[in-house]
Formats: sequence, C-alpha cells, structure tokens
Amino acid sequence: MSTTMDLRLNDERRKHPRAGRMGLVVRLEGQTYEVTNWSMGGFLLDDYHGKLSTGALVTVVGIGCRKTEMYEVSLPARVVRSGKNTIAVNYLSLDAKAYDFLTDALNQCGEMRSLV
Repeated sequence: MSTTMDLRLNDERRKHPRAGRMGLVVRLEGQTYEVTNWSMGGFLLDDYHGKLSTGALVTVVGIGCRKTEMYEVSLPARVVRSGKNTIAVNYLSLDAKAYDFLTDALNQCGEMRSLV
C-alpha cells in the first residue's frame, strides 16, 4: 500500500499542483526571471537565456512577487528539462521562508495547471 498521494490534474499524475503566471519571480545565476508555471516542487522559465542545461545544479537565491520585495533564500535545485529559452527546475529542498512564501502564494492562486 502506497503512502504517497498523487494529485491528478489534466488527467496526468502530479506530485504538486501547478499554478499559472501570477507575477512570481526567482533569482538565479545573477538574473531575475518571471516564472511561467510553479509549484511547491519547482518552476518553469520560458524566457531563459542562460547557460544552464538539463541536469545542472543551481541555487535559487531569491524568490518573491514582481511588485514586492524579494526574499533572500538559498534553495538548491536541479534543471530537469531544458529547451530553447526554457528550463524546468525542481527544488532539492525548501527552507522555511521559501516554503511559507510558496504556500501562501499557491493558496491565493485560483488557476492550477500542469507542468513538466
């Protein structure tokens, strides 16, 4: 018997519900990017012009909303998919500040959609 709960969104199995664009930004590799889709497990950037590729380890150093201050964090993450100007990133762990911020933001979002 499995103890893992799978959420089903758009007939696909997802570990975390995905939220659409709502002004979430992340800072990594010295740049700030607006996130296309995000969840408690990671995010998608569709306007990425850096050098990270699939499998790369990266540290997210800031997270916030476009119109508010950015929280300083240190979140280890891995690029799980990359394409032309696009990367999908999964967090390897979340600190308490990032977890609280993402939980609040996800609870305020009415639109959930699938990613990765």
